[in-house]
This record gives sequence, C-alpha cells and structure tokens, in this order.
Amino acid sequence: MEKLKRTIFFWILVLMFVIIAPAVVLYAKGFRFDLSRGVFVHSGTISIKSNPQDIVVSLDGKVNDSKALDKINNSYNVMGLMPKGYNLSIGADGYQTWNKNIEVHSGVASEFWNVLLVRNEYTKIDYNTTGIEKFFISPQSKYIIYTANSASGLSTRILDIKSKEIVGLFDFADWNFITEDRRENIEWTPEEDYLSVPVQKTEDGKTQFAYFIVDPNAKTSFNLNELLNNDDISYVRWDPKDKNYLFYLSNNSLYRVNITNPTDSKQIAQDVSSFDLSKTNVYYSVMPHELVYKNNLDGSGTPNQITSSFPEDITRNFRLIAYDDSRIAFLTQNKDLYLFNQGEYGTYTRKLGYDIEGIQFSDDGKKLLYWTKNAMSVYYLRNWNVSPVRGENTIEDITRYSEEIKNIQWFKDYEHVIFSISSDVKIIELDPMDHRNIMNLPKTNSQMPLIGYNLAQERLYFVDSKDASTSLFSIVLPEPTPILGIYTPPNN
Repeated sequence: MEKLKRTIFFWILVLMFVIIAPAVVLYAKGFRFDLSRGVFVHSGTISIKSNPQDIVVSLDGKVNDSKALDKINNSYNVMGLMPKGYNLSIGADGYQTWNKNIEVHSGVASEFWNVLLVRNEYTKIDYNTTGIEKFFISPQSKYIIYTANSASGLSTRILDIKSKEIVGLFDFADWNFITEDRRENIEWTPEEDYLSVPVQKTEDGKTQFAYFIVDPNAKTSFNLNELLNNDDISYVRWDPKDKNYLFYLSNNSLYRVNITNPTDSKQIAQDVSSFDLSKTNVYYSVMPHELVYKNNLDGSGTPNQITSSFPEDITRNFRLIAYDDSRIAFLTQNKDLYLFNQGEYGTYTRKLGYDIEGIQFSDDGKKLLYWTKNAMSVYYLRNWNVSPVRGENTIEDITRYSEEIKNIQWFKDYEHVIFSISSDVKIIELDPMDHRNIMNLPKTNSQMPLIGYNLAQERLYFVDSKDASTSLFSIVLPEPTPILGIYTPPNN
C-alpha cells in the first residue's frame, strides 16, 4: 500500500512538471495565457523615458508596482502585458499628469521616450530688471541685454546673469527699438565682443532706421550708418569667425565691412533679396528668380549656385534661413513659406504654407517648425525613426487656437514646443498618438509676455509684471537629472 502511494505521488509530480515546466518556460519567454481565447500569446512591453525620472506609472487606473530604472538608457520597462488597449498614465508628486490611450502589441515594445512632466508650481528667479520690455541672451549665456523705451528714447542695460548685476548701460536719445514688422533683433557677436542694436525714429512723418554698435567691454557705442555714411542699411549680421566684421544689405546689394576700418569693405553680391550665414559660408538669394548661391565668408571664392529653379509665382524673398546646402527655407514678403530640401528620396522645392509668422529648424536639421498667428506645424526634412516613426516630406499640424499664439520655439528635445497664448505659457508634445499632451508652465500677469528658452542653461526666461512695472524672471526646465544615477546638478 505504501509503495502504491509513493508511485501515485511520483506520477503526480511528473504530471505537474509536464504541465508547469512548459508554462514557466513560456512565461519566461514573454508568453501569457489569454483566457478569452484559451491560447498562449506573446506579451508586449511599455518602455518609458521621462523627466523627472521618479514617476508613478498607471495602467487603466491601476498603479504599476515596478520601479526598476534601467541605468543604461534611464528608462522604465513595464513587461509581460497582454496585447490590447490600455490607458497609460504617468505622474509624479507635485507634477501635472501625462496620459494617453495606447495599444500594446504582441512581442513589441511600445516606446514613450520623450515624456515630460511639468511642475504644478515653480520657483521663479527675479532679476530685478525694472521696466524691461525686450531681452536678448548672449551666445555664451553669460549676459542678457534688455531694452526699455521712454519719452526720451531707448535705454538698454546689460545684465550679468550669474551675479544679477548691471554691467553696462547704453542710452540712445530720440531713438526707439525697431518695430516687429522689420523682424530684426539685437545681435551679439559669437564671443560676446560687440552688439548691434537696431533702432528707428520718425521725424516730419518720415521714419529713419539705424544701427548702433555697442562695445560692452569698453562701454562705448557708435552709429553704424554714420560710420559708413549710408542711410540705407538693413539686416545687420555679425561675421561668425571675425568679431570686427559684419554683413548688411544696402540698395539690394550684400556687403561685408570691418567696423574698425570702414575702408575694408567688400560687395559680396548684387540683386540680393536676403541672406544667411553659417560658420563657414554666406548664403544669399538673387532676384528676380530667388536662386540661392553661397560663397566664402570673406567673399573671396567663386559663388556656388545651390538651387537651380523656383516656383514661378514666388514674390521677393524676405528672409532666407539656411541650415546647410541641402536644407534652405524661404519666407517671402507675402509671408509664403517655401522649402528647398535635398533629402534621401530626391531634391525638391515645396510650398509649406502661407501667412507664416516665423520658422525655426531643429538643431539636428530633421525638423522645421513654422507657425501662423493661430496655428503651428512641423515639417520632417529627414526620416524620424524614433517612435512614433515619421517619414521625410511629412507635415503635421501641431495645434490651433482661435486666439493669437506667440513666443513659439523649440524645447531642448525638439519633441516639444513652448508657446504662449494670452497670459498663459504652455508646452506641447509632438507625439500625435491618441492626443497631444499640453501642460501649463507658470502663468503670468501680463498679456502676451515675452518668453525665451535658453537650451544651454535649460532655463525659461519671461517678462512679467511686478510692482506696477515689469521684470525678468526665469525657471529651470526640465528638471535636473542624475548623472550616472549618482549626482544631480543643482537647479539654481
């Protein structure tokens, strides 16, 4: 009898092994049993890369208990999920919640590698810049020059960002800062040696334009138009290599001049409607067909023709923005936007939109952000192989409002866009799956506040009202993340 019991027990164990072992192996390989269909199916995975990194992940309202952070790529992986639809929610204490309705597929990782959470409340740094109207950050992020118009004229101040002290003060009596329709701003030299300040004034019904060149170290300034004895100067740009040289347009010609020796001047090209500079070349469009050429910065080489044709209905080009020889954007006087793209699948020129207010390439040259007064869109110049995958020559409309949107600019990952509407500052993701998450950044007390995102500092600057005046403020964006999982940089 005892032997029979042992035999039965043995065969029960064998049967259990035969049943359980394959199930364990299948489970280890990512298979799960689907009760509704009565079969094993290969499970799916959700991979999440977020800022901040300390997050709470919920699926269909149930908090996922996995908190293991993959140190190699700083991502969370939720594995072993049945292939079906889920409501994915990502949150953190003190932050706004991100959510999407998603589909998990068999044997595939659904990737969300650009999840950004925004704080409910931010600590604002006040720079005590009373009366500020416009501001411009220096190329090396050491200084900010800001402007204020008054009855006596334009006043400018140079602020040391770190110390918050004024290190330069320049007043231009009887002049005002140039109006927005000219689309010109204060320009710094790459090494922060000089600035050009565009100004204007109206006398006897006639508007006069000029540029003042400021030396912040010597604390001196002079009128460029008077130096060159030329009243017809526009679109002043600094030479990327030599601090003493600048480019400008005059009487439809492009010039390069040495501001320390005005006799050292060269006409680069004639019949020029607009131009742009790279680190090594000058690009310019030639009327009437707006064909694009490039030359050495000093104009010593033979002009090289970049484009060979253009749509017949084009009007005069107002602004040329060249990412490189193969990616060039044209904004005409009629606010039509054209793009020349020499991509992976051919060379073509395409009209992207009309009534365009502004454009901005991403730093990697794969995307072009452009916008009207009420809507913004993105054009993909190259294949985008990160989920969600998008192809070259694809346009996506990002968002649209009945009110005017302002301050549109790329965020550091080029998968989010910062903008403002009325007194609200917002950030929106490009990922179109289900819906685009829009989160609220600090609300201001000003209508249409001026906003600027500094990628090098990872800081958002904005002008807001303060004590019946205005001042410059900033917040840290995004959150500082640990380096190698050990050290987190300070956010001050």
